[in-house]
Order: sequence, then C-alpha cells, then structure tokens
Amino acid sequence: MFHDMPLTVDEVSSFARLEKERRDYMDVLRTSGEDLLFLNLDWLSAWWSAYGKERRPLILRVKENGRTVGYAPMAVYEQGRHWTKVRFMGSGPSDRCGIIARDARADVHDAIWEHMRERDDWDVIELRDMKQGGPTEQGARRAFPNSEEAYEVAPYIRLSGGYDEYMASLSRNMRATVGRGWRRLQDHGAIFKSMRTADRINEAIRWLKELHDQRWRSSSCLRLPGMPQFIENAAQRMVGRGIVFHAILVDGTPQAITMGLEDKDRYLYYLSGFGPDYAQYSPGNVLLSRIIEECHQRGCREFDMLRGSETYKYRFNAVDRPQVHLRAVNRGLIRRTQYSLREAPLV
Repeated sequence: MFHDMPLTVDEVSSFARLEKERRDYMDVLRTSGEDLLFLNLDWLSAWWSAYGKERRPLILRVKENGRTVGYAPMAVYEQGRHWTKVRFMGSGPSDRCGIIARDARADVHDAIWEHMRERDDWDVIELRDMKQGGPTEQGARRAFPNSEEAYEVAPYIRLSGGYDEYMASLSRNMRATVGRGWRRLQDHGAIFKSMRTADRINEAIRWLKELHDQRWRSSSCLRLPGMPQFIENAAQRMVGRGIVFHAILVDGTPQAITMGLEDKDRYLYYLSGFGPDYAQYSPGNVLLSRIIEECHQRGCREFDMLRGSETYKYRFNAVDRPQVHLRAVNRGLIRRTQYSLREAPLV
C-alpha cells in the first residue's frame, strides 16, 4: 500500500502514559509482524514495574495524519559516568523484543530509527532478541548497516498431524523415557494439570519459585534482582491473556511445573521447575510430553522452546530458529574510540 502522508515521531513521556494508549498500542501490535505475547503491553508493564526504577523510559510514537501507526518501547540505561545505552523494553526476561508498526510498515520503522540517528543523547543502541527476518531486524539493519551483530538460537517444534505421529518421530530411547516415566508416576497417583484461571495462578507461582530453585539452586534465574517480582506481575496481569501453568501433581504436591505463554497457534515454554522426589522418572520430560499432547489437541502449529541450545530440547525434535542481536555506536570519534574500551564483544 502506498502512503504519502508525512510521518511524525514524538516521545511518550512515561510508561503510565503509554498504558493510557493501550487500545492504540494493542491495535498496532496485532498487525506488526512482531511477537504478540512478549510485546503485549501487559508483559511490558510487568517488566517496567520490576525494572523501571533503574531505567529511564524512551517510548517513541509514530503518527500519520493524527493516527498512531507505530511504537518503539525502549529504555535508557546509564552505564557508569558518561556512557548511555538504549535497549528495548523487556530486554533480559523477554525472549523476543522489538518495535511495532501498523501492517509491519517499513517506513514507520525507518522513521523511528532516523529519529534516533538524529539524537545525540545516547552512546550505544543494543538491540537484543529480534526475530530474524522480522520487521524490527530489517529496519535496524537499514538504519545501522555497520552494527556489531551476534546470534542466539531459540529451538522450536513444528506441530502437524497428531500426537501419536509426533511421538513416533522421537528416538526409541526418548519414547521409552517418556512413556515409562509417565506410567511410573501414575502408579504413584500422579495427575497432569493445566492452570489458567486467577484462583490457581498465585498457587502456581509459589510452586514455580520453589521447584525452580530446587532444580537450578545457585544458578536459578529467580534469584536475579527483579525477576521474582517480574514473574509474579506478568502472570497476574496476563490471566486470561495468554498465561498458563502446567504441573504434574502427586497427592496434591507438584513434582514438575512450567510457566508458559500461549495463543491459538503457539505455546511458549518459558520457565520450569522439578522436584527431587521422583527424579528417576524424568518428571520434566514427562511434563513436556503432556503439554505437547495438549498443544496437539488445541490445534497449535508450534511448541516454542525459546532461547538456549540445551540438549533436552533436541531430544524432542526441536529445530533451531535464530534470533539476532545488533549493537551500534552513535556518531562521533570520541564515542567510537570509547566503544571498544567500554563494551565487551556482543554475544
């Protein structure tokens, strides 16, 4: 479609102000070609509540003839004296970040980045976890063609046919592990439970914190500053809007639990925790297989295992999907000299 009206870029003064534009934001998001769950305003609101005290919002809005056609939800990080970094809101806890334009319009993306290129109040822009080939990555590459780049994989499972057909595609050893583990757990009275309602979410959050810490101990991401608050806020804000917990319970006690996100076509495997009592029956793998079966029943097209190349993902026949990180330095010789001294290689 040809657009001949001039685009204007201005700044939304605060996240609270952006919340008041929820209808416009969500309307733009729906046709943006970017992730509808991780860029959902409820998810970003939970992120801002947990991390916003140490950041300054940089939220750009694009209008065309008075109609909003784009948003760039970003945040400013002060890194020591005289070094300012701009990142996407959601960076860190969010597995996909970006900016949104109505109908994925390239000219809206270009207007946002041109506005940023003209500003002198930042030193580095670090754009992590962009969907490869998505509108945000394409626009960022046009704006910053000489940026530093890195990649990370986010394996996913293509769902087609039925669950039995999918299971038949797994290795014999994996089928045996899942089948035998589920039978043994059922011998102990185990049940598989899906939790999507408000009255179960708070209980599920508590279970997740307990079991995630048991699984990962000192490396638990829930020990990171702000993360417990973020998880609780995100889960509560997104009740009925995509949040789901699944668990395997024995006598009412969770032995494995996951926090996920879902829409009608996808399931996103976000956080998990497993207890030690029935570890010999692989409750984590069993729980994943139960969720995959439910996804088949719901008619989902994919089971997204998100960032990271952990071995267990490939045992479920996940295939890699790259995500892109780009980092660009603002104009000026001093900045370019400082860049190599202040910034570690992008990974």
